Amino acid sequence: MKLHIKIIFNSINRKRCSDNLMDEDEKDRAKRASRNKSEKKRRDQFNVLIKELSSMLPGNTRKMDKTTVLEKVIGFLQKHNEFSVQTELCDIHQEWKPSFLSNEEFTQLMLEALDGFVIAVTTDGSIMYVSDSITPLLGHLPSEVMDQNLLRFLPEQEHSDINKILSSHMLLMDTISSDYLKCNEDLEFYCHLLRGSLNPKDFPTYEYIKFVGNFLSYNHVPLSDCHSSEDPVPRGYGTPQGKQICFVATVRLATPQFLKEMCIVEESLEEFTSRHSLEWKFLFLDHRAPPIIGYLPFEVLGTSGYDYYHIDDLQLLARCHEHLMQFGKGKSCCYRFLTKGQQWIWLQTHYYITYHQWNSKPEFIVCTHTVLRYGKSINVLSGETLLYQKSLKIYDSSGHQFHIPALNDMENCNQYFEFSGIVNKLNN
Repeated sequence: MKLHIKIIFNSINRKRCSDNLMDEDEKDRAKRASRNKSEKKRRDQFNVLIKELSSMLPGNTRKMDKTTVLEKVIGFLQKHNEFSVQTELCDIHQEWKPSFLSNEEFTQLMLEALDGFVIAVTTDGSIMYVSDSITPLLGHLPSEVMDQNLLRFLPEQEHSDINKILSSHMLLMDTISSDYLKCNEDLEFYCHLLRGSLNPKDFPTYEYIKFVGNFLSYNHVPLSDCHSSEDPVPRGYGTPQGKQICFVATVRLATPQFLKEMCIVEESLEEFTSRHSLEWKFLFLDHRAPPIIGYLPFEVLGTSGYDYYHIDDLQLLARCHEHLMQFGKGKSCCYRFLTKGQQWIWLQTHYYITYHQWNSKPEFIVCTHTVLRYGKSINVLSGETLLYQKSLKIYDSSGHQFHIPALNDMENCNQYFEFSGIVNKLNN
C-alpha cells in the first residue's frame, strides 16, 4: 500500500516538474521573442538614421557601408567644431556692434562705410582672396582678380617697393616664430591700384589707396599655380612647420567715393515698368520700382530719364532712343541708372511706342527695365559700344544724318528728343 502511494506521488512530482520546465521554456521563448523584436526595432531605426545621414553627405554617388557613413559624419562634425571655434575667436564682441547683425553682415557694412575691401596676398604677390566690395570701388570682379599677381595691378614704378614690403619681413629671419605671426602691429603703406575699364583700349587709370594689415599663417589652402618664370617675385615663404604666410589687409580709398556701382553678382530676375513721353520724361512708374531704384513715383514724374543716366552711357542711350523713334520698338544697350542711394545700378530696357486708337498718333513709350548681373553688363556693353558707334546711323525725313549732342552739353542731351526732327515728325 505504501509502495503504491509512493509511486503515485512520484508520478505527480514528475508531472509537476515537467509542467514547470515547459512553463520556463515558454517564458524563455517569450523573452527571446520580445528581445529579438526590440533588437530588430533598434536595428531598423539605426538603419534609417544611417540612410538619412548618407543622403545628407555631399558627393554621395555610391552606396556606402555604415562604417564609412559614420566616419564621414564624424569628420564633418570635427571640422564644423573647429570652424565654430575659429568663428567665435574671430567674432566681434564689442558693445558698439549691434546684436542683431552677424559678424559677416557687420563686417560688410563697415567695409561699405569705409570705402574699402579685404584682400589676402601671399608673399610672392599672388592674390588668394578679395571681397566683393572691390567691384563698386575699383570696377574689378573678384573672379578676375583672384589668382592674379598683385603687381600686375600696380604701376611699374611701384613694383620694387611693394615687392620689398611683401618679402622683407620674411628675409629678416631664418625661422618665423608664432609670436611674430600673432603680433598686433599693423603694416601700413600707400600705393596705386588699377581701375577696371569697360574698354580694354582705354588709357589705364589708377586709384590711390591705403593698405592696413599684417602677416598671418594659413593651412589647407592650395598654392596658386598661376606663377610663371616671368613673375616679378620668385617665390613665397613658409614657416618651418610647412605653413604658408600671407598678408591679410583692408584696402581703403584715399579719396572717398560718393557714387558707386551697385554690383549684383548673382543672376537677377528683377524688373519694373515705366511710361515716358516722347521727350523721355517720366509719366508712370510701377510699384516694383521703389525697392530697386529707391525712388517713389511722385519723385520722378515729370523729370527726364537722362537726369539719372551715367554720363559715359548718354551717347549710346541717345542712339538707342533715336532707333526707337524710327522703328517704334527696340532694346537698349546696357546702361547705368543712378538710384536714390547714389549708387549706379545696371539696367537694360525693352521699349515700344503706343499709338492713339483714333488718330494713330504716338502717345507715349512703354519701358520694361531689367536689372543686370554686373559681369554680364560689362561684357555686353563693351561689345555694344563698338556696335553702336560703327553701325547705327539715324536719318531724318530729308535724308540728313542726326548728330548726337556732346556729352558735356547736358542741357541739349536732356532736351534732345523734345527738339529733334523725329519727334516733330511723329507729332505731325
